[in-house]
Amino acid sequence: MKLTPLEIRKQEFNKTMRGYNIEEVRAFLETVADQCDGLQKEVNKFSEKVVKLETRLTDFQMMEKTLQETLMKAEESSRRARTDSRREAEITIREAEVKAQQILSEAHRDLDRLKTEILMLRTRRDSFIKKLKYLLQSQTELIEILEANDFESEEDNHERIHEEHPPAVS
Repeated sequence: MKLTPLEIRKQEFNKTMRGYNIEEVRAFLETVADQCDGLQKEVNKFSEKVVKLETRLTDFQMMEKTLQETLMKAEESSRRARTDSRREAEITIREAEVKAQQILSEAHRDLDRLKTEILMLRTRRDSFIKKLKYLLQSQTELIEILEANDFESEEDNHERIHEEHPPAVS
């Protein structure tokens, strides 16, 4: 049975012949009621404090849950970012390898083309040298022929001039 301070104050006892002193009982009951009243106020104060603390606890639990969710999302986001970065790096490496292969292929084609051009130029040079040698040789032969013809012609001309104009005798 739960007693309130008011119930303690209004409590009445039956009178008996050799009973307790009524004034002492009333004084004691008043003291008990006062203490009970103080305890009730303290209980109410602690109840309010418990409610406030439970509210704060609930708030903290919600904040903890939110922080855990945020942490999990951050970890997931970080994991995704690392995965995406790895993929991008792999793609970049593959693109660089393909580009490098294209550059090498182009360089090989250019090298082959240059080798072919060099070979053609050497062939043309050799052909030009042969033609030039032939031309020089033929021109040398022609000069020799002309020189020989000129020498014979000069002698012939010299004889003809002497025949047509004999030297004068004095």
